[in-house]
Amino acid sequence: MTAMIGTDPELFLRDSRTGAVVPGVGLIGGTKKRPLPMKDMRDGFALQEDNVMLEFNVPPSGTAREFSRTVSRALEYAYDFIRIKQPHLELDRGHCARMFTMEQLDSMQARVFGCSADYNAHEEGRALPTPSPESLIEGDMAWRFSGGHVHLGYDIDVPPFVVGALADVFLGLPSVQLDRQGARRTLYGSAGRYRPTAHGLEYRTLSNYWIWEDSTRLTIGQQAFKLLSFLEEWDQARLQTVFAEVPWTDVISAINQEDSRKAMDLMAYLRGDLGVPL
Repeated sequence: MTAMIGTDPELFLRDSRTGAVVPGVGLIGGTKKRPLPMKDMRDGFALQEDNVMLEFNVPPSGTAREFSRTVSRALEYAYDFIRIKQPHLELDRGHCARMFTMEQLDSMQARVFGCSADYNAHEEGRALPTPSPESLIEGDMAWRFSGGHVHLGYDIDVPPFVVGALADVFLGLPSVQLDRQGARRTLYGSAGRYRPTAHGLEYRTLSNYWIWEDSTRLTIGQQAFKLLSFLEEWDQARLQTVFAEVPWTDVISAINQEDSRKAMDLMAYLRGDLGVPL
């Protein structure tokens, strides 16, 4: 199987006149089981409603440049789609944690979260509990969070928790400086969050910070392919040796505490001392 990558980012909507966040329930169409295909675009491009957010899907890409172009095309479609639906609505760029009033969340869909569990790569794949709607309430409002999950497609005989942990090294650490998640970090943005998939693995730690610009889309794409090449090209014995020498406690701390200095120092160590091709 050729290495491929993809993504299914979640985005908030807001009122362009006031900047106020708007729930997307009933505005978009499409579901997890039956996403709404993007018109006049090839298979794999689709929209759907995810809780109060808009989510888009893209077909898998074989290069970082293709990945960036694909995400850009989907974003442009989503912008236009929302404007046609309601001219005063726009995508809420720059936010991965938003609070909604209880009235805005008064629907069955707004209380439904992903049915599949996340797993912790740093505890050999222990299932993580899904936060309940009640746990997200703060005062008379409640949090909702949007992610920028990266799908890694591969056919390599490596345990998923190993791939998830290495995704922290190749994707999580380089993102710390820009990926300021606020309230999302302690829940959906913690280090080593992943889901195994039929095609490989979905790395779930990142927010959607990277989808908006070509430079950050390219960086994420390049880092994802570096990870897949690392897994494919290194023999198992060498991989096991390097994995055992990574200071995982520091990696987790740098990501969870959004410590840019520690992340940079760790990357320098991993490149220089362990030969990890970051």
